[in-house]
Amino acid sequence: MLFIAFILLYASCKDCTRYTKGYILDRDNNKPLAGVKISSYAALNDRSRDQRVTYTDNNGFFETAFELDNVAKCGNLKLIIDHPGYSTAYEVDMPQNDTVYLDKIKP
Repeated sequence: MLFIAFILLYASCKDCTRYTKGYILDRDNNKPLAGVKISSYAALNDRSRDQRVTYTDNNGFFETAFELDNVAKCGNLKLIIDHPGYSTAYEVDMPQNDTVYLDKIKP
């Protein structure tokens, strides 16, 4: 019986990949922001896995993903978007080719 339970549990596990790409722009002037830090991770049940960091290029473009092996449920792709002088933005399962606008911090 234990063997059957193990087989059923293993059979329900799968590999999971979440991917996104997009642009980060200044909200005031719609110009791309280069060097914006994008921290991404898989989030499931208040736990995070497969943390990665990438930065936008000169066009404000970035892409990131996570890959999890043998999981029963695929988590969300959470992003923390941070750049000096701008408010931090948080995104969950951002659609591909979407644009995030950052607000300048007012003195």
